[in-house]
Amino acid sequence: MGPENRISELHSFLKEVKDRPFKWGVWDCLIFTNEAFRRMDGEGWADDLLNRYMANGAPLTRVQIRREYGYENLDDMLADRLERSFDVPPRGALVTSSETFLNAGYLGSGFGISVGSSAAFLSDTGVVYYPIEYIDSAWVRQ
Repeated sequence: MGPENRISELHSFLKEVKDRPFKWGVWDCLIFTNEAFRRMDGEGWADDLLNRYMANGAPLTRVQIRREYGYENLDDMLADRLERSFDVPPRGALVTSSETFLNAGYLGSGFGISVGSSAAFLSDTGVVYYPIEYIDSAWVRQ
């Protein structure tokens, strides 16, 4: 898919899910960003990670997550799947942020998608946009 079509798919996806609230294991930042990649590229960035981080309706602990996925930290997991972007994140890049208003306390970072000068994240009311200055890192397909 060409770059224009890819971004068009992203914008259509974001409009479609704009009012869908964050809910662990149902519609959380991993599922949201994975689906955004699926819409843009035909496959998610974390298909194999889905449905492995919840137990009895609650997220696994950080220790359990490390054991389940085999990574010491979030950056190691992302580096194994994507390439870190040190420039301004391109549209459609996976971004992380440790801002506490993003429900980022669980793993220390929340996932979002770059849409230019801002990034789309999930909140209790649906998709929210924050300036790109709030992100800690950005990741693109290798």
